[in-house]
Amino acid sequence: MYEIKYKKSALKGLRKAPPEVRKRIIGALKQIARHTDQFKGDWKPLKGSVFWRLRVGRYRAICSLDSGELTLLVLKIGVRGDIYK
Repeated sequence: MYEIKYKKSALKGLRKAPPEVRKRIIGALKQIARHTDQFKGDWKPLKGSVFWRLRVGRYRAICSLDSGELTLLVLKIGVRGDIYK
């Protein structure tokens, strides 16, 4: 099981999200941390990058997986139009 860590920018984005979206994002991240290879949601590696993307509605979470330290680092959370800038 991976430990979930949040960067300050990810926590800021999470606070801005509506409460129901916030719950769905946190739930999805917990599922990914528990069973990374068995997650059924929209979880993909970003092309040309070492980062991963979680899609929950119109929100995205950009993450990094560290298999050595077993950490899931959430870098950014936000609306699709703003997250890739």
